[in-house]
Amino acid sequence: MTQTHGHHGHHHLLPTVAIYGEHARLMKLATYASVSMASVLLLGKIYVWWVTDSLSMLSSFTDSLFDVLMSGLNMFAVRYALKPADDDHRFGHSAIEDIAGLGQCAFIFAAMGMVLLQSVERLTNPHPILANPELGIGVSLLGMVMTTALVLFQTYVTRKTKSLVIAADRLHYAGDILFNLGVALAFVLSSYWGLVYADAVIAIIIALVVLWSNRVIGIRAFNNLMDREMPDSEKEAILALVEASPSVRGHHNLKTRYSGVKPFIQFHIDVDAGLNFREVHAITDQLEHALMEAFPGADVIIHPDPVE
Repeated sequence: MTQTHGHHGHHHLLPTVAIYGEHARLMKLATYASVSMASVLLLGKIYVWWVTDSLSMLSSFTDSLFDVLMSGLNMFAVRYALKPADDDHRFGHSAIEDIAGLGQCAFIFAAMGMVLLQSVERLTNPHPILANPELGIGVSLLGMVMTTALVLFQTYVTRKTKSLVIAADRLHYAGDILFNLGVALAFVLSSYWGLVYADAVIAIIIALVVLWSNRVIGIRAFNNLMDREMPDSEKEAILALVEASPSVRGHHNLKTRYSGVKPFIQFHIDVDAGLNFREVHAITDQLEHALMEAFPGADVIIHPDPVE
């Protein structure tokens, strides 16, 4: 007797569903917070740049403009990713997280590339920031405080949900803390100490740091879109749960992947050929439940094979 067993029961999934619902709420809240904060800082930075003509503030404003655009895209992506599976998307909509993460990386690379080009031009033609340095310093320090609070909340959400979109957003905003510190330092060095190169040099350093940090999210999103296997540590955890089942005589053909934050797990197990249908169903059902407890929201398919 051989069957392909998919998980359709709901009676023992209530804890998992509750966890997934809480994750959805946190992910949505994180996107609302990032859009709100980025919009406030964008307005302040565009005014300061207009008044001071600071290149580092222009860099910071450009970064905040992309923050607003990408946070808005992330808000849409999270809401779409959390939609349940339908007739046209039987595996759900979670892949939009990977597409958004890859898109965010591309936008960040483009923005930082522009900053680097402008900074090199400013190094060849430096000029001090003369007007209202206190305004630039004040906005930068305010940005540091607000961004730090947002990053702490996003860190909590990322740890709870493992969301790729929120992780990408958090990594970018963590770079923005340094960004705002660098802009404040550029104002101080250029306006009060007369170091006219400081504005461009600090803008270059910040851009390189953001680019280096950004590569992690890009690689992860690309791997998910290419259906790369789950990390070895997680696959070992899956096999440990399988081997802990006393009725399972063996296992083979394990296949895993992530789509956004949603894990997909499928494999074959060997069971005693003398068992009846109900007994085999109970074994696979119990094993699926254990895996979904360990990996909330997972899509699990177990194929039992009879052995003598």
